[in-house]
Amino acid sequence: MELAVFIQKLSDEVAAELFDVPRRTIAAWRRMERAPGPLQSLEIIEKSGGEISWEGIYRPYARYRLRQKNQQNRQQNQGV
Repeated sequence: MELAVFIQKLSDEVAAELFDVPRRTIAAWRRMERAPGPLQSLEIIEKSGGEISWEGIYRPYARYRLRQKNQQNRQQNQGV
């Protein structure tokens, strides 16, 4: 399962308590403003009982960032 989906199912408040991080951090993960670090990711996987995987954390984040980069490139090319 993707981390953002897992957080949406629980709520920011419940996820923050489960993963022992501030709600602002949870919100940033859910909105893909940033990704958890490797040690945080390991804890997330363990605390989710395996519902979340490494791919569920990093693949959606990487796809999102790639889309943002492509969109920025298109906007720059249109302005040239």
